[in-house]
Amino acid sequence: MGDAALSERDGSSRKPRGPTGLVQQVGLLTAIPFVLLVGPVAGYYLGAALDARWSHAPWGVAGGIVLGLVASARVTMQFIRQAKQVDAHE
Repeated sequence: MGDAALSERDGSSRKPRGPTGLVQQVGLLTAIPFVLLVGPVAGYYLGAALDARWSHAPWGVAGGIVLGLVASARVTMQFIRQAKQVDAHE
């Protein structure tokens, strides 16, 4: 007797769980450290470019790093929400 016959008999329409949801979650959660690294690094370089252009020595770099951290935190929260949605749909 197959899974389809068993699910018809007991009334549940549960689909077999495939590896796609787990792979999608691992992909999303693995990207978090890279996002947390790239944001402040990009902010540093953009801030250094602003400092060189307008000579506001530490403020461009400091502001760029802070904005990079905020942007990274925002993207990290989005990734975590997406991973929770993938888990909820399975």
